[in-house]
Amino acid sequence: MTDRLPPKPDFVILGAQKSATRWLRVNLGRHPEIFTVARELHYWNGGDAAGVLRPMTWYRRQFTGWEGEAFVGEATPGYMIWRHTPARTALRMRIGIPRARLLALLRNPIDRAQSALNHHARRNRIPPGARLVDVLRERRPVTEDRLCLVTGGWYERSLHPFRQGFGDQLLVLLHDEIASEPVRVYETAVAHIGAGSGFVPDTIGRVVFGGNPSGGATRDALTLEERIEVWQYFREDVARLEEFLDRDLAIWDPTRSPPVRTSAALPPVPVPVPGA
Repeated sequence: MTDRLPPKPDFVILGAQKSATRWLRVNLGRHPEIFTVARELHYWNGGDAAGVLRPMTWYRRQFTGWEGEAFVGEATPGYMIWRHTPARTALRMRIGIPRARLLALLRNPIDRAQSALNHHARRNRIPPGARLVDVLRERRPVTEDRLCLVTGGWYERSLHPFRQGFGDQLLVLLHDEIASEPVRVYETAVAHIGAGSGFVPDTIGRVVFGGNPSGGATRDALTLEERIEVWQYFREDVARLEEFLDRDLAIWDPTRSPPVRTSAALPPVPVPVPGA
């Protein structure tokens, strides 16, 4: 094992929460050229009461287990969370790790919200048996959304400052495509980071969808009418996201398309450099 201080990360997985970021982080870490830290660090969205970050040496020391791999990275889905001020997080990262490659995995925001609710219910933050539609009817989406059920799915708003700061260093992938084409999603991420091709972990097909063993389990928790109701919290942001990615996301919209488990195979889209 090397005694050198680990380097600054070459890449960061931003989120979104409950969108298979752990799957991506674990499988990237199995690549022989890549090291990923096994826990969320919350460095760039943290700081003291005055908003001052811990020293960079502290951050680098968190990459315990690094043995000289060429590429180092971490995954903290909180970096994309609206409540954590993505604009401030993106600015800090732009100053501290300006050459880093960024990756984001995006999931149908209705399913992401349902998965997040299940996650919080298991931890007794929401009463067991609570239904997503009822919780959202009782809480304002921003001021009373401490668990980020709605704002955790505001992808375009959250990614906008990262696009401004990092341009095509940001790669956006879709959670829908992991089940149908996990190898392609993985290889796209590896290529974006800059590591060598030709290696695929033998665990690549073992996908855990946002902490739920079954990818379809959360879809059955809401009726079509309820999905349409919940969709209203995300409709405008997804419309902006379609322009952001230059792709049709009708697969997410319950008013345009019936719920299905995976989308048609489409290539993940690197975000273009603004003004290019």
